[in-house]
Amino acid sequence: MRAMIRDWRLKLNNRAVAWAGVVGIGLLPCPDCGGPLAFHIWPVAILVLVYQRVRRRSAAQLDLLLTDDLRQRASTPPDSDVV
Repeated sequence: MRAMIRDWRLKLNNRAVAWAGVVGIGLLPCPDCGGPLAFHIWPVAILVLVYQRVRRRSAAQLDLLLTDDLRQRASTPPDSDVV
């Protein structure tokens, strides 16, 4: 139980450190325009997050499709005239 709690704390801390890094970098000034880098980072980050979500969702739907297909094959009796 303690190992599981320690693993969760480590994961949460790593995620917090990653977000703090993104926010910290976003506050730095852009060398070209002088505005915060967040104006340049967040549109790209949003595109990456959307891409990852679509990819995960399509993989989950493919898994569901394959699982349903396998269940359907398992539930139907084999044809007797197919050799």
